Amino acid sequence: MSSTLIMINLLVTIALVIFLILKVKLNPVISLVLGSLYMGIASKVGLTQTVTAITGGFGSLMTGIGLSVGFGVMLGQLVADCGGVQSIANAILKMFSKDKAHYAMGSTGFIVSIPVFYDVGYVILVPIARALGKAGKGLPYFVGALVAGLGIAHTFIPPTPGPLTGAQLLGIDLGTTILWGTVVGLPTFLIALWAYGKFFLENPKFWNKDVDEDPNFSERDTVQKAKDATVVSEGKLPSFGGAMLPILVPIVLILMGTATKAVTGSTPDIIAFFSDKSIAMLLGVFTAILVARSTMSMEQIQKSINKSLNDAGVVLLITGAGGALGNVLTASGVGNAISELMAHVSIHPILLAWLIASLIKIAQGSGTVAMITAISILAPSVPSLGVAPILIALAAFSGTLCGGHLNDSGFWVTAKIAGLTTSGGLKTYTLVCALLSVISLVFIFLLSLVL
Repeated sequence: MSSTLIMINLLVTIALVIFLILKVKLNPVISLVLGSLYMGIASKVGLTQTVTAITGGFGSLMTGIGLSVGFGVMLGQLVADCGGVQSIANAILKMFSKDKAHYAMGSTGFIVSIPVFYDVGYVILVPIARALGKAGKGLPYFVGALVAGLGIAHTFIPPTPGPLTGAQLLGIDLGTTILWGTVVGLPTFLIALWAYGKFFLENPKFWNKDVDEDPNFSERDTVQKAKDATVVSEGKLPSFGGAMLPILVPIVLILMGTATKAVTGSTPDIIAFFSDKSIAMLLGVFTAILVARSTMSMEQIQKSINKSLNDAGVVLLITGAGGALGNVLTASGVGNAISELMAHVSIHPILLAWLIASLIKIAQGSGTVAMITAISILAPSVPSLGVAPILIALAAFSGTLCGGHLNDSGFWVTAKIAGLTTSGGLKTYTLVCALLSVISLVFIFLLSLVL
């Protein structure tokens, strides 16, 4: 089949997936599998071969990340439920002066969002943000800071499912993804937060409290949601060091394997064992259980783990379906078709990855679906693009931050729980995410000069 027809089928596949999610209201998992079926059959991969590619892609991705994603979700839930998020927030807030408290709020979000889902971290931290907003510069400073910290870490730094899956699809070492995700994510967060304050919030015409904040908002609802998200009272929180330990253990172990291989050229079996992402995440879970035992009963810990399994099941099915689509795209020859297209169209591969991810995100709202779909599309052609795979991954991560609006669940979590109107949500969540996206893209291009 010609490259032109393959690219047409690819565009139809993307449109079909988006249509099924948005208009038919089908679950993203079913939509991705149906898109995979169309792509394989329309591209003449063959009926049985298409099914084989779907199941093979799903199974291969689960082999690579299934346990580590599951353990990561468990770890994040335990850190949240044992009071670790509040403990980290309290400690970091003490490190900053009052006029820099929004940086403390964002830094807290950055740390806790590495293992904890965006919405969970936000629900727990937003009562603190509202309290600081009343006593300090105002609510948008602290909501924007939370969006910046939580959003960038959740998008760029494993073991959150999106970047973990992206690394697996492109065959990138997880330690490398953590390292460069942090290198790009941390300065992006700081610059975006500064730019948001300097160029927007300091403009007296930008934020209108009467329009952007909900006058009928009940403070008790936010506080109750935060209490429902954790099982520990304020007086029984773990120490800052204890709260950080479950987050640091798997990251340090994974980076230890990456660093050893980079320095010596090989990895001893004992280090390879402990730095394996599944083992590292399992040890992180054990550490989280030990920390949680100081504040929770074993029955509460078991409930927390069981709760996390519900989230893990959904995440694993979506990522697995993304892996299935990627395998079908490989079998259909999309890699060669994109390589031929790139030879005739003057667009940088990094910008292409960013654009694909951002357009899919804007269209259907889910950052995880956008990230996995974009990387699945480009993965077959990465060896011929002349760009390091990690840069393609980071560009796709960056693109999913662009265009978070009314079809994005994170938008409504951010606005409603903080007591913002729709315009307030657009001026915080949508704008801050757009700043993160554009600034991180600049850093990725700068990084391409040395990688």
